Amino acid sequence: MRARRQAKPLLTMEELRLREVERERAEIESEAARLVERRRQAATTVDADGALTPAVYRAIFALEPGAYYASRHWTRRTKAQRATAPQCEVERCVERDQLRVQHLSHRALGEEQVNIDLITLCDPCRRRADKHARDRGRLLSRAEIVKLDPRRPLYEPATIAALKSRYARPLRRSDLRR
Repeated sequence: MRARRQAKPLLTMEELRLREVERERAEIESEAARLVERRRQAATTVDADGALTPAVYRAIFALEPGAYYASRHWTRRTKAQRATAPQCEVERCVERDQLRVQHLSHRALGEEQVNIDLITLCDPCRRRADKHARDRGRLLSRAEIVKLDPRRPLYEPATIAALKSRYARPLRRSDLRR
């Protein structure tokens, strides 16, 4: 018995901690997969049985973003965001229709805070923000999105001319009737 107590442990504390983290991750992923599959088969929300942990919401988003956006959690977040920002948040835009709530980033997925992680945008401003983000190769901050100018052309005239010449087609009779 004494020799057994003095023997080197089979696993170090670090190895035990890593195994526990891996077990928890696998458990979260399997729960998310089960909920997404149940949503596909039964046409219910993933959180129909009650609120989930942020880690499960993140795993659901990784598997199927549409399942996350159809959840009760996302519905509550969008209602709260729309209550605090009832119109497009771009300064020079006055649009109050066709509004959508979107993430500024996905870091706080499952635990989004109103006006911190979420922003309310109309469709034209959302497309403009997405284009600027693609052009810069990074997500835009809230301040950058708010400062967008909705009246400015989305594409430069030179870019439009290049696209027109690239995809030019012969005139049709229907073109002449206009």
